[in-house]
Amino acid sequence: MLRSTCPPAEAEPRVPVARSLRGALADLARTMPTDIATAVDIAAYRRAGAARGTTAEAVAARLGLTAEGHELEDGSAVTVFRGERVAARVVFLHGGGLIAGNRFDGVDVVARHADALDLEVWTVEYPLAPEHRLERMVETVIEAVVACADDGLPVVLAGQSGGGGLAAATAMECRDRGIPLVGQLLICPMLGREPTPAIRQFAQDPSWSELSNATAWAAVLAGSELVPPAERDDLAGLAPSFLDTGSAELFRDTIVGYAGGLWAHGCRAELHVWSGAFHGSDCAAESPVVSIEAHRARREWLRRLLTDEL
Repeated sequence: MLRSTCPPAEAEPRVPVARSLRGALADLARTMPTDIATAVDIAAYRRAGAARGTTAEAVAARLGLTAEGHELEDGSAVTVFRGERVAARVVFLHGGGLIAGNRFDGVDVVARHADALDLEVWTVEYPLAPEHRLERMVETVIEAVVACADDGLPVVLAGQSGGGGLAAATAMECRDRGIPLVGQLLICPMLGREPTPAIRQFAQDPSWSELSNATAWAAVLAGSELVPPAERDDLAGLAPSFLDTGSAELFRDTIVGYAGGLWAHGCRAELHVWSGAFHGSDCAAESPVVSIEAHRARREWLRRLLTDEL
């Protein structure tokens, strides 16, 4: 049976969650399991996430886009969202800690900009742990990237939370194989396992806890030769990157450190730390100003990336 344990965290002062976001965090605490330790817990987390989920039709109707279903050569499902014009493509990878979720979870964080920026968004049903390892996930995403680039349109690799970590890992593999990417959009990405002050501060956070993080990485990396992106030092030559995080989330310090590593290796990177935001809060509560600004910042970075203004 899959199990991961973490020692109790010492009490430390926490960065407060913004008042406008506290209701959404309380809702997460009521509806989603906070600590994932076993395979049974993973199954429960998947069920809870599915109950909060959406569909391709709902996303398309909300955003005024069309939606088409496709399948990669390895059998992985892909849904393609587009508006009237297509000038670039984005491969999107959903959140869920690499152990849960589906391709419609969070896809509107990118698809909401499709019409304004002439984007075609491919959202991928990549394989999950513990059934699959990181290498298998990366290969599926590479297949999607190669298919996207087949006609020469620029391709951006994007991911949220666990999908952000997978996007970062895949971007490294694309660099090594000479597969072109014009950028990577890493939204509150799950990048590493190393202990940080943020992990101690938010060890029991309902949006994603220390125990859940350790369990997920143990499942993803069991028998794997790859390591999480934040634990690698070969960052040179990566595509321009956007990273964001909340000041009140477990991943904060790892994301900030990864941005620093990109800069240290001569890469172009933009980092936003949203004061008072918790992990994924811009999707859980869209109306607060901090969420609106997070979505605006991603849109404008994509605009500058695709017009060669970075």
